[in-house]
Amino acid sequence: MHDDIWALIVEADAHSLIAISNLLKELGIRYKRNTTGANVIEQIRRMQPRPHFILLDLDLPQGDARLISKLIERDHIIGGIPVIAIAQTTALDRPSHLQRSGFAGFIRKPLPRHQFGDMIAHVLQGGDLWEARV
Repeated sequence: MHDDIWALIVEADAHSLIAISNLLKELGIRYKRNTTGANVIEQIRRMQPRPHFILLDLDLPQGDARLISKLIERDHIIGGIPVIAIAQTTALDRPSHLQRSGFAGFIRKPLPRHQFGDMIAHVLQGGDLWEARV
């Protein structure tokens, strides 16, 4: 990918944050981090350049990921940024709940190292990640 692509990682788990950061570095994607879920909307609005996509953990200590995704989707400034849910659980039991919350898809942790770049490229081209992509 290219150095001009930016991401925001919203992830509380230190090990997952390191793994995700390393994957993005390998792809040449620059990123900012939020480790709690607090003040995410304000952080996105302040980011320059704005992120091209957001990886949002579903289990945050200081934020409701579904509400954060809805607020991003409804915001007139940042509403077009795709938000990808990430979690260790099988959140796809009810993918319609995530879709209604504005997510562009779901990736189960640990993130699939070999497919991750293709998954991100697919979302950046306007696709979603609701079907298994192997």
